[in-house]
Amino acid sequence: MPTRTEESVWSPTRAAVGLGLLWGLSAMGTSATSVVLGPLSAGLGLSTAGSAWVLTSFALMLAASTAVWGRVADSVGTRTPYLVGVTLLALGAALAALAPSFWLLLLGRLLQGLGAGAVPVLTTTTLSARYDGDDRTVALGRTNSVTLVLTSLGPLLGGAVGVLVGWRGSVLLPVLALALLPVAYRLAPSRGTGVRVDAVGAGLVAATAASLLVVVQTLGDPGVLTLAGAVLAPPLLLALVLRVRGLPEGFVPLAVVREDVVVRAGVAAAAMPTVYFAGLVAVPLVLAGRGWDPMQNGLLLLPGALLGAAVSFNSARVIGRLGRRGTALLGLALSAVGALVSAGVGVSPWLAGAGFVGLSTGYALAQPSLVGSVAAAVEPRVRGAALGLFTLVFFTGSALGSALVGGLGDLLGLPGALAVAAVAPTVAVGVLATARDSAAWGGRPVDADGPRDERRLQR
Repeated sequence: MPTRTEESVWSPTRAAVGLGLLWGLSAMGTSATSVVLGPLSAGLGLSTAGSAWVLTSFALMLAASTAVWGRVADSVGTRTPYLVGVTLLALGAALAALAPSFWLLLLGRLLQGLGAGAVPVLTTTTLSARYDGDDRTVALGRTNSVTLVLTSLGPLLGGAVGVLVGWRGSVLLPVLALALLPVAYRLAPSRGTGVRVDAVGAGLVAATAASLLVVVQTLGDPGVLTLAGAVLAPPLLLALVLRVRGLPEGFVPLAVVREDVVVRAGVAAAAMPTVYFAGLVAVPLVLAGRGWDPMQNGLLLLPGALLGAAVSFNSARVIGRLGRRGTALLGLALSAVGALVSAGVGVSPWLAGAGFVGLSTGYALAQPSLVGSVAAAVEPRVRGAALGLFTLVFFTGSALGSALVGGLGDLLGLPGALAVAAVAPTVAVGVLATARDSAAWGGRPVDADGPRDERRLQR
């Protein structure tokens, strides 16, 4: 545990800024790279399918590895996994930026995704372990705020660097995450529970997640990979279920998947990025068809993103008034409305900008609320596992949002696909609204005395 002196130096806001910058830079593997896919593809002679795999390979490895990083953190603390993860992230980005061929580029992107998968779960685990009560809520909310700002600036930064030095400079941007390693090293717990990591369970989680995500990512253009993922996913999922039942303290602790708060927060965690990333993909594509360039797209969406970041920075106050469940419900409702308004992009680009205010603000309110609920609902010894699974579900939702746009865009039009995506947060509202009462859904009054659910579990 940090000493009193360290706690005074590392206030929740200071920790949030440092780790939020690290998280945001790792996320630029998608946001800064997406705007230079054109020149990148031309430079390496890639087909449309090859161009898509530049983003898909990163997203698949990132999502599949998050739960593994979380469970490793339970065992050894988050300091060593941070060092390994950010190093892999930087090495992968450098290899991808320097790659003379598609296959080396793909290898670099896979390594980068593997390292990037460590950052979200290790960040939430570190802050949840270091702070309690209001301080934890402030740290999680403001970390999300900083991350949102950097993620929103990613297309602008990637486009600007691409214009100045070419696509390789944009792909290299995540290497800057190395500069934040000293911050993570100081904040991260150096010890865990010492529990042995279930390697078989870890492999089943990663393989199941990868199979499901391959199906989701390729729905817009199904082929051999889609079929392979669909065939492999069911038996892998069955083997994982049997593993959890047979080894309750294994890689996926049975206590985590039986916790109602974790399950319901997971459903909401999948719905939120589904609609948010559907908007991020659909709106720029519609505007690009009207002749808008990446810089113009980024500027249109930037006000909503910055407002979302400001809301996230002050989300602790909202949670203190509404509780975590109430704040998450508000965020999901705003997201659903924002998606429907953004679907009017075919009528006016300004409707898309207005709708993105709802999408971004809803995301900013719901994400820290849901993370805080999961962290409060489980014992500290399995918190990394719970947050790792939560993050895995979150990134699955991100992939689903992109897939919905790709799969339904030709059938319903991009605005129509975005309107369909609004169903996800609407369903999640029902899931959260019908949850039974739990201290983990509360806000300030519960945290002031410590999470009651943790005391119940410890007994």
